[in-house]
Amino acid sequence: MATVGDAASLAYQARRVYTEELVKGLPTLINFVANWASSPERSTTTTTDAWQLQRIRDLVADMRQRGEAWHQGMVGALQDGLHAGASPAASAGAKKPAAKKNLSLVDDVTIEREITTSRLALAVMDRAGSEFNDLRARVALLERREELEANDLLRAHVLARIVVDAWAEAGLPDATLRDVQPVLNEELSTLAQEAYHEANSMLIENRVLAEIDLRPLIRRTRGAAAASGYAGVVSEETRLM
Repeated sequence: MATVGDAASLAYQARRVYTEELVKGLPTLINFVANWASSPERSTTTTTDAWQLQRIRDLVADMRQRGEAWHQGMVGALQDGLHAGASPAASAGAKKPAAKKNLSLVDDVTIEREITTSRLALAVMDRAGSEFNDLRARVALLERREELEANDLLRAHVLARIVVDAWAEAGLPDATLRDVQPVLNEELSTLAQEAYHEANSMLIENRVLAEIDLRPLIRRTRGAAAASGYAGVVSEETRLM
């Protein structure tokens, strides 16, 4: 086993590889969303609702105006998360309302964003859960801990939060985000799977758990979930394993 210093360095390198792969793939993801919105065949086969069709058409112009801001927001949050060890976006809540009279409206928006984030995270786990579980076990071993922190950059819900928050901060409409969620689910989950795989490959090359037995990890996670009574995304990750 590597020294403590070497182990910490490898854990950081794993997060760096994961982050770099995501950053490298984000332009393709953004272009795919934009191209989907501009394709009459794709947009008209997803819905017959006139308002939704118009929102999808408007997204073409929105992406031209604000797509770069969305991109930069995601890149910045990922890089901040890499340097911090966990993403600030994971624990940051929605911005507080400026006036009390807007409280119910802001709460509705916040709830919708939470639902979108959860669905996006579950899509990532459905596609990339196996790669994530392997990486989680390797990083936990290197850092001599039983489990990753809840706001660890490697977690699917942290990545989903970054994507959704950056969308909102770029000024892109929440309603349109719901329209494009099926496309975004597919593209982000594929990108995350590739990023997890590259990080795992790097650790395997450095002889970190070439063979993994996840049964002890599953038992620990289930025990923690039962003790806390928490039925959120962490519990869902355990179920998907």
